[in-house]
Amino acid sequence: MTIEVYGKKGCGICDAAKEKLRLLGLPFTEFDLAAKIELHDGWRTDGTEALIVAHADTNLGMPIILIDGEAFSYPDAMRKLRRGDA
Repeated sequence: MTIEVYGKKGCGICDAAKEKLRLLGLPFTEFDLAAKIELHDGWRTDGTEALIVAHADTNLGMPIILIDGEAFSYPDAMRKLRRGDA
């Protein structure tokens, strides 16, 4: 299972999500969402497009948590991880 956390500096909810993942003993990689969704060569094929869509269209808010490439809000990600669905 891979977990990626996309947030921003100074976001208390983002920090809470990362701390919860640490307490659960789940390894994750964290990214600055603003830096990750800037358009650049290859943005359509490196996962940036999916993050833009998840953030804009589904209005997930912060942070966006990807579990095996699927985007979740913080509460939904925690429910999924606690149930063991991941």
